[in-house]
Amino acid sequence: MGASAWDDWLTAEDSASVLAPKNFDHQAALLRVKELGPQIVAGLDGYEVIAGSPELYQDSTGFVHFRVCAKGESGPLAATLTWIVLSHFGKLVTVTDCGNFELLDRIAQLLQSLGLQYIPHEYAACKIYEGQCRALRGFSWANRYFALCVDFNEEFRPEDYLL
Repeated sequence: MGASAWDDWLTAEDSASVLAPKNFDHQAALLRVKELGPQIVAGLDGYEVIAGSPELYQDSTGFVHFRVCAKGESGPLAATLTWIVLSHFGKLVTVTDCGNFELLDRIAQLLQSLGLQYIPHEYAACKIYEGQCRALRGFSWANRYFALCVDFNEEFRPEDYLL
């Protein structure tokens, strides 16, 4: 997938809202995560896949993560091989901290087969966000879609944000 397609996907999911698009249906998104979880686990047989709680992301632009560990290692101290992070926004997903290119390719193909739009984290992290949400302008597209802790533009004024 080329950079122009990723740019199109990033732009298409953008919203003036800080954490989730206008008219975001939280319950429908939770149901979707519940449906995707077992499919991601099954698609990554040979690994332990631990779903994070969406509550961790209640004040962020990410929605939920899946932690991928070596088979048989699922405790809190188990070494994490990578993180799969779904955005609050539509179908966007990324993979972070994955040094194993074969695993990364496998995950990317799995996510795309599930109807998700995979954006490489490095790409989103290197692109400066200048989109609709004024409070996040100047940060990265990764902060816009996949953050656990969202940074806000210090020049942001709430009275300018209200539409």
